[in-house]
Order: sequence, then C-alpha cells, then structure tokens
Amino acid sequence: MTKVAIATTDGINIDEHFGRAKEFLIYEVDEQGTYKLLEHRGNNPQCASEQEDHTTDTTSVLFADINVVLASKIGPGQTRILQEQGVVAFSLTGSIDKALKAYAKRRKLLEIIPSSLGGGCQPFRGQGSSGCSQRCRDNSES
Repeated sequence: MTKVAIATTDGINIDEHFGRAKEFLIYEVDEQGTYKLLEHRGNNPQCASEQEDHTTDTTSVLFADINVVLASKIGPGQTRILQEQGVVAFSLTGSIDKALKAYAKRRKLLEIIPSSLGGGCQPFRGQGSSGCSQRCRDNSES
C-alpha cells in the first residue's frame, strides 16, 4: 500500500499549488488501483503569509508517513526536500480518481524516474508546469 498526499481545493481535482495548500487529502492506494481516503491533513501554507515559513522541519513532519505528493505545481526546492526524505513529488492537474488509478498502474516506473533525471524534477505532468523543466532538459542532455 502506498500513501498519497494530494493538494486540492475541492476534493475532486488536483488543483492546488503545493505551497498554498491549506490541507492535503491523504489516500491509501493499492496496486490494483483501489484507494480510500484516510484523512484530511491540515497545513500551514508557505504562501499564506510572508511571516509564516514552510520549513524543512514542517515538511518532514507533515509528510513523514507519505510516499507520494501530487500537486498542481511544486517547485524544485520543495521537491528536493521531499525527495531527501523518500517522498516522490509530481506536478499535475486533473481528476484525483484518474490520477490515483493511473499511479497505481504505473507506480514502480514512476518512482524510479526522478532519480534517473538527476533529482528534483517532475516527470509526470498534467496541464500544470514545474519550475525545473529547463533543468530536466539540461540533465537529459548531459
């Protein structure tokens, strides 16, 4: 079983930036694509106020038991922090249902791709974009 944290504003779509998410929906997904919602996990978003800081410690605590994070956008710095604690992060948009089912089918492949790209890049993108697309191209050319 895999635990997936999803940044969403409506509980139906992946439509929230990682740094702005006030909460993450936490799902448990099995290899057959069956999933269940475990909890709504509150967050103190970094973009909510300049006085609030989304530190490495906050991320480590919030995602300590999570395997994967899905958000409409997530920057390379935060992706790297998550990756250092063993969490795979992907920038994509669309239906939570479709994303969880697709993830279950492709889980093993998708979890090895970030390290082959030099870390910190999101290879699985929907309509959202990531801040490291240029670095991904640079790493693939070397």
